[in-house]
Amino acid sequence: MIYINRNNGFWSLKNPLPDSYNVGTTIADYDKGAYLLLSNEQEVFYAMHPEATQLEVWNMELASTPEPQPEPLPEADALELARQAKLQEIVEQDEFSNKFFVSVTQGGIEVANQELWIDKDLRNSLYSITLPALQSDGETKTKLWTTGTPPQSIDVPISWAMKYLPYLEIYAKRTYDLRASNEAAAYAATSEAELAQIDVKANYPHFLTFELNLDLGV
Repeated sequence: MIYINRNNGFWSLKNPLPDSYNVGTTIADYDKGAYLLLSNEQEVFYAMHPEATQLEVWNMELASTPEPQPEPLPEADALELARQAKLQEIVEQDEFSNKFFVSVTQGGIEVANQELWIDKDLRNSLYSITLPALQSDGETKTKLWTTGTPPQSIDVPISWAMKYLPYLEIYAKRTYDLRASNEAAAYAATSEAELAQIDVKANYPHFLTFELNLDLGV
């Protein structure tokens, strides 16, 4: 059998306490220094929770403890975390800018509006090698692919692609300059306030839309 006492904690005994001890039955008795005998259920709870206090065992309920609060980061670490978060924003904005649109018209009506992207390596390859080679081989059209899933092909005249690829190159150069400028500002920032002032969306050019007139084939 186990007794609890506010001054002596838990007492494990083989026999009941003699009458000379102050033995009680309520928490009010316990508060006055009495010994309280645990029931079988309370003893089981104590065995399952040996770290529990006397009152937690008596009530068979662990007191809730507040969630530990994380220690504040040192200023240098907080600045670096903010910098990495800003750099990720810059990357996400730049990736969002990687698109242009083709408005397909026929009979003066837009019949489709497709989203596409051509990365730098493919732009250079198409303009300097692939499209001229196709023309030399007697081809007049080539395929471009949309960014959706699944991708869809658009047949465009090679002359049309050669006309608009330089515009796309200029657009890509401007978005690259913005990304690089924002990244340079993020690395140069010496405070979280300076990082917060970097607007990663500012000054990005509008998406390009190229018209593909099926009636004219251009």
